[in-house]
Amino acid sequence: EALGTPAAPHALQRAWAEHQVSQCGYCQSGMLMAAAALIARNPKPSDADIDAAITNLCRCGTYGRVRAAIKSAAAVLLAKKQ
Repeated sequence: EALGTPAAPHALQRAWAEHQVSQCGYCQSGMLMAAAALIARNPKPSDADIDAAITNLCRCGTYGRVRAAIKSAAAVLLAKKQ
């Protein structure tokens, strides 16, 4: 995804691991990139914002974890800006 490095993962990559979003890995790169674009334009996304922005299909159905991870990463990134 080119969001971070193994030594310094992006906040989204950390949140993905912390919230155990990843299961089969089928949708991960697309979801991470869509989430990064969402947070770049909306630093405090709601569930509705996330649902509208993340159109990638997840075969495992981890959408609740995806929302939680995006909100968690957005909060970390917003705190870094302040």
